[in-house]
Amino acid sequence: NYAALIQQQINEDKQNLREKTVYGIQLTEEKLNDFRDEQIGQLKELMDETTKSKKKISVSKDSEHKT
Repeated sequence: NYAALIQQQINEDKQNLREKTVYGIQLTEEKLNDFRDEQIGQLKELMDETTKSKKKISVSKDSEHKT
């Protein structure tokens, strides 16, 4: 159900061309209290990764190929 919700929000965003879109659902304090500490940590890591500034990644290829 959650994946379908995200897909629907993505499709609506493409149609509306909104400047900033929020995906997912709002977690209430009551719902957060049902999470284990490990799950809260994982959510924090996910939030940190998705909100940090985007850095350019450069990929260099070896000029010699090994066989």
